[in-house]
Amino acid sequence: MAHSPDSFIFKTDRPWPNARLKVAAIVGHATSKSVRLWLRTGRHGKFSLLLYTRDAAVPPAGDEVAESAFLAFLCTVPLTLKDAKTRLPGMRRKDFTIADYGADTTIVLDLQGLNPDTRYGYALYAHDRKRMVLGHNRLRWFRTPPPEDKRRRFQFALFSCHMPYAVSRLFEDRTDVMNLNMWDFFNATLQRHAEEVDLVIAGGDQCYSDGVATLDIWQHLNRTMRKEHGRLLPDEEAMLSWYRDIYRGYWGFESVQRAFDSFPTYMIWDDHEIGDGWGSYHFRPEGESDGLRRLLPSFKERDMTYDEGCKLIRRMFRAARQAYVEYEHSHNPPTAKGIFDYHFWRGGCAFYVLDGRGQRNIERKDYCILGQDQFERFANWANALTPEETPFLFVVSAVPVLHTRAALVNADDQWLIRQAGLDDDLRDSWEHDLHKIERAELMKVLFAASAKGIRVAILSGDVHVSAVFALKDDADNLIYQITSSAITYNVTRLQSWILRLGAADEGKTEEGYRFERLALHTESSYALISVDPQKGEAWFKLYGAQKLEPPTAETHTRAVPLSHSLAKIRLF
Repeated sequence: MAHSPDSFIFKTDRPWPNARLKVAAIVGHATSKSVRLWLRTGRHGKFSLLLYTRDAAVPPAGDEVAESAFLAFLCTVPLTLKDAKTRLPGMRRKDFTIADYGADTTIVLDLQGLNPDTRYGYALYAHDRKRMVLGHNRLRWFRTPPPEDKRRRFQFALFSCHMPYAVSRLFEDRTDVMNLNMWDFFNATLQRHAEEVDLVIAGGDQCYSDGVATLDIWQHLNRTMRKEHGRLLPDEEAMLSWYRDIYRGYWGFESVQRAFDSFPTYMIWDDHEIGDGWGSYHFRPEGESDGLRRLLPSFKERDMTYDEGCKLIRRMFRAARQAYVEYEHSHNPPTAKGIFDYHFWRGGCAFYVLDGRGQRNIERKDYCILGQDQFERFANWANALTPEETPFLFVVSAVPVLHTRAALVNADDQWLIRQAGLDDDLRDSWEHDLHKIERAELMKVLFAASAKGIRVAILSGDVHVSAVFALKDDADNLIYQITSSAITYNVTRLQSWILRLGAADEGKTEEGYRFERLALHTESSYALISVDPQKGEAWFKLYGAQKLEPPTAETHTRAVPLSHSLAKIRLF
């Protein structure tokens, strides 16, 4: 099959400092009896997913000798499925074929008929190679949650903003990896609490299409856009290969894969899976338009008309959306085509994940973030909840509903904000005047749930600051805004100072809700939220790197960074 000359397929000169994702798995939406398992095979052919009882295969769990012997068997070449069945207790087999590269060799298998609260191991077998291609070098496993009517204490993790790259200080065409040890810390925390961690929420910006100049596909578009023989290029097929390349690069780290392939992970996109500030730009050929000039500053130099530049941007969005479906949304709870907001339950607690990017458009008069249809879907769903059946409601909004001072958010012309490159981020904010009506209506829905006795918290990322805010209305009904951001991202001192300044200690929102900030952290971090539905209690725990002093001759202290708890706050 011939590919566009602009495609990244089989391209070898991309400056990735790490191996890109090839064969991998993501444990997606899980119930007590089912799991959505995402797989990338890396090639076409016939494959079998082998599912087995983890604790029966390697008893007891954690026995390194038994585990090594088991892995040695899985590494056998050639290995027949008959031999595998004799060694894998209760083995179930699901055959499938990857016929071509149409979905970048990704597929989602819906595994049904599972047992509740059970650990399952899995491995991927390639028929033409007669060997395992996943699950043989490292045990892959997941645990199904207990039945929904069994309301036990559980925990879930929250992270956002995975951007571990920087341009080399010595070589402008080279990319360096930074801050990746946070993923090792994250995995260690998940494993330490593995018996209670039921799920992970990836709260947005799981990769960056524009995060670092050497890998920025929007800069690549600016360099390659052109007209040839009456055709506007690059085409959408090429752009899709660019976005796929971004996912494969950002997710190519072993430590990232360890988190994704072990715990049910629920994902939602934010702007950087598309382009910085997506949906928060005007596109107008006259006046104060900044969208086209921000995203494609060289369009005039390339002899492009304004309409042609906008056409390329729309192509990029469609390509980004397709890649998002393939890599992220496909393993979330199923939704209708083109709808990316979704909900699920865990331990009687309700989770609703809002799509703040797919419908975002500041050209609309109001409801610029969610759109009217999505807002009504959420409002109708939330209004039907009762505290007897749903003691907790967690609403995921990639962009926090409360974070920055309103004066800072709406001051787009301030020199300091422009110097820090935060003007589009502030216009993105729920607190901007552009979103006044939509924000007020969202808060009404959330406080109405709180007034019924449901414990409500908003879960967010995006802002590269971790924070906890408590909000109350005149009747002392309470909701929390919890933000965990970023797991791997380095902000400048100026940006850090402004972001810290923007998180007010206390005050009132424009709607009159009282708020108080309970925690603030401007360096890399991630969070665990512990929930006890029976007691009606929840705790927020923030984790980050502990920076130790270099060893001295007197102490011989080993200077190894460690993860430690930065804050522990009782929410309810």
